[in-house]
Amino acid sequence: MKKNKILILLVFMGVISSCDYLDVVPDNVATIDNAFTNRHNAQKFLATCYSYLPSYQNSRSNPALAGGDEIWYPDYHKGANFVNLAKGQQTSTNPLFNSWSGSYYIAIRDCNIFLERIAGVHELNEYEKRNYSAEVNFLKAYYHFLLVRMYGPIVINDVN
Repeated sequence: MKKNKILILLVFMGVISSCDYLDVVPDNVATIDNAFTNRHNAQKFLATCYSYLPSYQNSRSNPALAGGDEIWYPDYHKGANFVNLAKGQQTSTNPLFNSWSGSYYIAIRDCNIFLERIAGVHELNEYEKRNYSAEVNFLKAYYHFLLVRMYGPIVINDVN
């Protein structure tokens, strides 16, 4: 009986493993080429470049607001980074408010992609293309400035 179960299991696994049923690529998969097919998608990608801006009004993401020990918040803020920064728990191996880990470099890469591909959007007129390119160039420079301000000399990413 045990041999029959093993034989059935082996046959079943052989049938399942040779099946190409799940090897189908779905339609309408988002690619970088789809991001610049029309005006609306290009504007959404422009919003992506803006999405990496730091939110300095939020005390949880601004070390200058609550990183010192002048203000102490109630106990529900115990897990926040700024409380640990005020307690002197900043380390070089696991820094708090770490932007070196890639968030600004991802923003710079997205800005470079936008600058490379914006010329191919036919629904935008030349004024809009120049305007969007100028905005993204400023954002790219600002992200580099934030990295230089926090870490000193950095790698400048002009192109991807």
